[in-house]
Amino acid sequence: MTTQAQPAIAARPDSARFTFGDAVRAEWTKFRSVRSFRWCLAIFALISVLTSAGFAVAAAMSLYGAETATMGELVSTTQLGMGLAELVILVLGILTITGEYRSGTIRTSLMSVPRRWHLLLAKALVLAAAVAVASQVAAWAAFGIQYASSETIGDLGPEMLRVLFGYAPYLAVLAVFGMAIGAVVRHAAGAILAGIGVVYVLPFLAGLVPHIGEWADEVLPYPSGTELITMTSDDAWVWFGVCCAWTVVVLALAIHLTHRRDA
Repeated sequence: MTTQAQPAIAARPDSARFTFGDAVRAEWTKFRSVRSFRWCLAIFALISVLTSAGFAVAAAMSLYGAETATMGELVSTTQLGMGLAELVILVLGILTITGEYRSGTIRTSLMSVPRRWHLLLAKALVLAAAVAVASQVAAWAAFGIQYASSETIGDLGPEMLRVLFGYAPYLAVLAVFGMAIGAVVRHAAGAILAGIGVVYVLPFLAGLVPHIGEWADEVLPYPSGTELITMTSDDAWVWFGVCCAWTVVVLALAIHLTHRRDA
C-alpha cells in the first residue's frame, strides 16, 4: 500500500530557502494587490485632507473673509482631520492578517515561510512602511491646504514640526499594534472590537476611576502614543516609547500563539 506525500512535506525543501527578504517581498506584493488595503489608505487620506479642505472652504465663504491664523491653529486643524482618520489605520492593520485567516491563504503563507515569526515581522515591516509614507503625505497635504488658504502669522516651531512629522511613526506603530491584535484574535470583527476597546474605550473607562485615570494616561497604549502628536507634551518621545513597548509585547504574543496554534 502506498501513500501520497503531504503538500507541506513536499514544499519543505523549497521553503527552507525562503529568506526573510523573500518574505518581505511577498508581503509587499500581497499588500499592494489587495484592493481593501488600497481602499483603507485612500479613505484615510481623504478624511484627513478633506477635513482641512472643509475648514478652508468654510473660512473662504465666511462673511468676514479669510481670518488670520497662527501656525499653531493650522496644526490643530490638521490634527483634527488626522485624528478622525486614524481609526481607519487601526482597522487596516487588523485586516492585514485577519483577511488571510478568513480566506484561508494563511495556510499557504505559513507553508512557504519556515519560520512563522518571519511572516509576522515581514507583514509588520511592510505595513509600517506603507502607513508611514501615506500618513506623512496626508499630514503635510492637510497642513498645506490650511496654509495656502489662510493669512498666517508666526513660524513652525519645534513642537509643531514634531507633530507633523510624528504622524508617520505614530500611525505606523498603531497599524502594527492592530495587526498584532488581529493575529491574536484571528477574526476580523472580534479583532476590531478588541482593538477599539484597548485603544479607545479602555483609556476612557480608566479615566473615570479616581486616582487611576492620570496614571493610566501615561501607561496605556493610546494615550502614551498620542503624546508624540501633542504640541504641549513633555518628553513626547519617552511616552511614545511606552506605546512602542506595548506593540512589541502584543506582537510577541501574536508570534507565540502563531507558533502554537494551527492555521
